[in-house]
Amino acid sequence: MSPNNNQSNNANDKKKAEENYGFIKEERVPQRKWQKRVRVLRTVLLVIGCGVLFGIIARCSYGFSDYIIRRFFTENDREPVNLRPTPTMAVNLGGEYRPVIDEKALENYENIINGVKAAAKALDPSMTTVIFSKNVTDPVFEDVTQSVEKTSGVVIGDNGAEFLIYTSYSKLKSVEYDKIYVTFYGGRTERAYLCSTAPEADAAILSVEYKDFRNYEKEAVTKAALGDSKDLTIGSVVIAVGFPDGHDTSVDMGMITSRPRKVYITDTSLEILETNMYGGRGESGILINTKGQLVGIITNKFREDGVNIEAISIDKVEKLLQFLVNKKNYPKFGAVFRDIEDSVLKQISIQNGIIIDSVSEGGIAASQQFRQGDIITMIDTTPVTSVEEFFLMYTGYSRGDEITITYYRNGKKYEKKMKVM
Repeated sequence: MSPNNNQSNNANDKKKAEENYGFIKEERVPQRKWQKRVRVLRTVLLVIGCGVLFGIIARCSYGFSDYIIRRFFTENDREPVNLRPTPTMAVNLGGEYRPVIDEKALENYENIINGVKAAAKALDPSMTTVIFSKNVTDPVFEDVTQSVEKTSGVVIGDNGAEFLIYTSYSKLKSVEYDKIYVTFYGGRTERAYLCSTAPEADAAILSVEYKDFRNYEKEAVTKAALGDSKDLTIGSVVIAVGFPDGHDTSVDMGMITSRPRKVYITDTSLEILETNMYGGRGESGILINTKGQLVGIITNKFREDGVNIEAISIDKVEKLLQFLVNKKNYPKFGAVFRDIEDSVLKQISIQNGIIIDSVSEGGIAASQQFRQGDIITMIDTTPVTSVEEFFLMYTGYSRGDEITITYYRNGKKYEKKMKVM
């Protein structure tokens, strides 16, 4: 068969196929843009749906397995233990949580604080700042500068011409100074002079003449009112005023923490009040009670240990201060005594007496050849029962008065006539 015939037959077959199957003829039509977007969106939604479904299945599986483990394979849950109860909570209209507050208790506390402020303020006109001033010359440039040290003081006397101020003798001896100044309530500052001292009691008295004071300045200054420290008991509230923490015009509140501790100094004894208040370096000032009365003089001279504020009981130092503010050269025996317990007196068959612990050089006791260990039982015809009583009796005489002292030495009784010096 010739090639022309084959081509003719193929053409005829193609024409017949087109006539018989033309209704399924396929044409390629390009997609529009919205159709593409619909397809992409459908795919994204399908992926998200599968993810959510998988997450729900996973969470349910975890919750179920956790319940099974906690229920069958772990110990029972226990309530937490709180050593302190949690505060009751209340909901206000704003939806905020706040603890229920005992407003009455806060009012009581505020009243206490206001009472402390009022008591401290009552002593303000009696409190002073003592300033020790010294001129210092620079060795190189020869410039003169002023060195200043401060401590507290309290006005305890007024003799009609000058104010008499108590301050710490220990502080006075620890600084170098050329002049002393005192700043009073209201801001007036004046030159002060050392009037009298009792180093053994950590007491120094300064005097300031007020002849140049204006009337209102003089009237603004008052003497500190003295209280009774014997009324203080363990737990009694006291307020420290002055420099209790070593800083100018500071105030602290605390309480008495123990019975007074007795210390023996030359010719007499003192009682030390111990508190729970912290005392910084250089603390000074006074203790007052809740009535605003002076009951103690802050000191660290007799501190045994610790850092809490201690004070000399005003009851036991008042007689000595009386001599100092009056510039009276009172009689001095010149010995440190100690009280004797009743059980010891009974053992040595003596009814009463005090024992000499040490004799001061250059004192009347040394010149009269009293010794350590001597027990003094009587001055003239009056029995001596305590160190404090001896001081009151001996200082009741005038210099030059002749007295008889009865004492025991090595179990033997002696009498000595001597003049008060």
